[in-house]
Amino acid sequence: MRREERLIGQTACAAGTLRRASRSLTRLYDAHLARAGLTTTQFSILRTIQRDGGRTALARLASVLVFERTSLYRALAPLRRERLVTITTSTDRRAKDVALTPRANRRIAAATPHWAAAQRVVLDRFGRTDWPAFADRIGDLTEIARSMPSI
Repeated sequence: MRREERLIGQTACAAGTLRRASRSLTRLYDAHLARAGLTTTQFSILRTIQRDGGRTALARLASVLVFERTSLYRALAPLRRERLVTITTSTDRRAKDVALTPRANRRIAAATPHWAAAQRVVLDRFGRTDWPAFADRIGDLTEIARSMPSI
């Protein structure tokens, strides 16, 4: 085995390390957001649509959130049942749009203080000044993964 391969084999797996961190953080945020009746994934979906003006194409939403379309439909199903989002055919008839309902905007407003409380816990422990650069680096990892061909 070459020296470089040995060194790579001795480093922590990027995917495993990030997945463990992601699951741990999700549990923390889910515990806070449960008080408003949302999960971290649901809150993220709703806030992303809200940032897009309350309506967005499903394809765009899937891309921004790095979701497979089928996974996004499954994640949207409980939001539809709770009448927080509607899904309609877009103006070009080949795509679908997802839109927030007034009920969703109220739920986002109710959930935001709980999200902020979880965010404060993380930033206080991690370091408020360290977080922006770290978040940028994680974004770089996302872009690396997006640019890689699927095997």
